[in-house]
Amino acid sequence: MIRTKQRELILNAIMESNTHPTADELFQEIRIQLPTISLATVYRNLNMLSSDGIIKKIEMPDMPDRFDWRVTVHDHLYCEKCGRVFDFTLPEVLDKQIEEVSGMHVKQYSLVAKGICSDCMKNETN
Repeated sequence: MIRTKQRELILNAIMESNTHPTADELFQEIRIQLPTISLATVYRNLNMLSSDGIIKKIEMPDMPDRFDWRVTVHDHLYCEKCGRVFDFTLPEVLDKQIEEVSGMHVKQYSLVAKGICSDCMKNETN
């Protein structure tokens, strides 16, 4: 993969983030350091990085995609109150259960569960 200044800035921004940023959030952050970068350049590089397996694209239903530096097998929780995305890992048994129900051999899956995080639930009770 060819290294460019733009790609390095994008990758570094993702690696330093624990928020699973969107392309627009990354664009806003990176253009502080590189004002000439375009949103199209950010999208193009994010797609290259994710297709090369360097980052993970999290497809969010009815919302912008998010990006994760953690490429190991894991799933995500989305808080409908604060908008944060959290990592979690299910036991490997889920892919076997999917196979049993569907008859299909599962190579991979992506799960995004929606709900309200513990911080937001605490704030509601206070």
